[in-house]
Amino acid sequence: MEIKKPENFNDILELQKLLDKSIHSTRPRTLEDIKKSIIAECIEFDEETPQSHKTWKTKPYDKAKELEELTDIWFFVAQLINYCNDNSNLSILQKENLNRFFYDHTSSYTESISILDIIFYLKGRRTDYDYIKFLIIDLMILTNGYCYTKDDILNCYWEKWQKNMSRIGKEWN
Repeated sequence: MEIKKPENFNDILELQKLLDKSIHSTRPRTLEDIKKSIIAECIEFDEETPQSHKTWKTKPYDKAKELEELTDIWFFVAQLINYCNDNSNLSILQKENLNRFFYDHTSSYTESISILDIIFYLKGRRTDYDYIKFLIIDLMILTNGYCYTKDDILNCYWEKWQKNMSRIGKEWN
């Protein structure tokens, strides 16, 4: 695989696979581990938004930090998809087809999505194609609802991916 800035969602999946293989975990990651990581990132994202659940705190709004935390959600969604693919929950064709849903939803018919909707997706054990497809669609709607585009995610993912790779062997195993 050529290591380069991702141009689409399939590129993110390949970069995520490389990152995950480079990290030496103390035990194998489970579906539950990945879902908990997504939930944790959803909360961290919420804490960077003006709608933070921490109504008792005041801190300056930092759009760049908000985007970084949103992108962290995408990191673990990519890990979830790769996990499902590795465990035969998704076919290769289905995995490649997910790229179709990673686009900017600008339709006025699109219902708004909150971070709680994304967390709600994670409560069950379902990991089939339709489940993942709608998770991506809703996460893209959330992304666009905060005025970010797929290109913002691709760019931020690349920057954060490089930073994460440099952390291996230093801050991470």
